[in-house]
This record gives sequence, structure tokens and C-alpha cells, in this order.
Amino acid sequence: MTTENSLLISVNIDDRILRLRVAPKDEQAVRMSAQLLNRRIDAFRSFQATEPIDRLSWAALDLAGDVLKQQRDNEKTAPAVEEELKALEQLLAGI
Repeated sequence: MTTENSLLISVNIDDRILRLRVAPKDEQAVRMSAQLLNRRIDAFRSFQATEPIDRLSWAALDLAGDVLKQQRDNEKTAPAVEEELKALEQLLAGI
């Protein structure tokens, strides 16, 4: 990505300003991701962690767990969706 086709934005993660370049189409998603991460970090403030890296690490682990759960859920539902699509194709072929 070049500077001509990117935006320089700032996001705040756990009271730390980060500047980064993003494609214009990704700006909203990056900002929403920062908000989600900050909500997760805030959930770990009660753990009495004195180091921001601890809150960030817990939040990252929590989000990674969500990603794995979503992947497992997708693996479970994908065969069912494929079967439904095949059934629909057969119905349409019979018309």
C-alpha cells in the first residue's frame, strides 16, 4: 500500500495513540476493531494488572478464543449449509 492510496489515522488502544496507514475502505473496520479491543481491555481492568501489556495480552487471548469458537461453529454448520444448497439445486433442476 502506498501513501497515495492510504489514509494516515490515529487509534487509541488502552490510552496509547497509534498512528497507522490503512486503505480508505478499511478505515471504519480498523476504528471499530480498536473500539472492540478497548472494551475487552476494560473488562480486564478489575484484575489489578499494573502493566498495560497484561491487559492487552488477556484481551488478545480472549479475542483469539472467540475466533477459534467461530471457526469451530463454521466447521459444524458448513456441511449442513452445503446439504441445503444441494437440495435446493435439485429442486431447481426439477423445475
